[in-house]
Amino acid sequence: MVEKEGIIREWKKREYFEKPSAIRSRKYKAIERKLQRKTRKAREGKSY
Repeated sequence: MVEKEGIIREWKKREYFEKPSAIRSRKYKAIERKLQRKTRKAREGKSY
């Protein structure tokens, strides 16, 4: 139940101070990885 609610993840995230610039770059990189996965799946799905 604790794991489902994300309490441990939240605690680890708040364990240390993270600069706002580091937060932005981490979020940007996560979005970039997501887009790369999406485009890779689209290319693999097409068969010519």
